[in-house]
Amino acid sequence: MAAYMTDTHSLLWAFRYPRKLGENARQAFEEIAAGESKLLIPVIVLAELIFTIENKPIQADFDEILKAINASPNIEFLDLDLLSTLKLRELTQIKEMHDRMIVASAIKYQVPLITRDENITNSGLIKVIW
Repeated sequence: MAAYMTDTHSLLWAFRYPRKLGENARQAFEEIAAGESKLLIPVIVLAELIFTIENKPIQADFDEILKAINASPNIEFLDLDLLSTLKLRELTQIKEMHDRMIVASAIKYQVPLITRDENITNSGLIKVIW
């Protein structure tokens, strides 16, 4: 089964604003929803999602999104472990710390990241789906 990882905005857009997703990102989320692919979500993505919903003019219900995620058997949450944390020191091309954490997880699990983030895309460190 194919697997993907998501960043915060991609996850939010998949639930609330799917038209904002790139064609390949939308297709990946459709595969995930159909049970054809697996989605890995670093817990930092959930933390950023909470912050984004609380502090931005975004109409989204975190509990509703979390309930939908938990109902899917092919979605898995990933904790940040020690080796991935130490990997952050090598990922200097990524400017934002939370993005480094997400990229470190994508590297560890060797999965493409669903993101539109230009800094991540331009780094060339991982395969990006958009």
